[in-house]
Amino acid sequence: MKSFHLFLLAFFAAGTLHAQQETSAQSIEQRMSPAEFKAAGLDKLNKAELQQLNNWINGVKTVYVEKRVEVEKPKESTEDINSQLVGEFRGWRGNTTFTLQNGQVWQQMDNTELFASKQMNPKVRLAYSSFSGWKLQVDGYNSWVKVKRVK
Repeated sequence: MKSFHLFLLAFFAAGTLHAQQETSAQSIEQRMSPAEFKAAGLDKLNKAELQQLNNWINGVKTVYVEKRVEVEKPKESTEDINSQLVGEFRGWRGNTTFTLQNGQVWQQMDNTELFASKQMNPKVRLAYSSFSGWKLQVDGYNSWVKVKRVK
């Protein structure tokens, strides 16, 4: 008889607990009057935002997973570029900018110097090396200068 009473007590306790959980799991819309809901500004929430609020109130944990999407940059061509410099050339001095006839602009990346006699619009060749990057050579000179494209 004692075990029967314990069973009934456990049964009613479980039922009461279940009823409390159902009551506590009510949505905010059910807990508030329409006037209270509007006065609180909750009518401005979309469905997803309202669901998040209800989940938070009811203790439902939401796990957010950050998804990273890597966008592959278009590969720049690494083929040699043969062009001409625009204007006067007198060498490079550690911070020289080279404007090519094709519109590209290249900036010197090292601190080397080359003193050259004045030339107008000399031919140039740019070559790419996976080890050292881009380098520029002016026609008639055996020197190279490390450069990077800025435009």
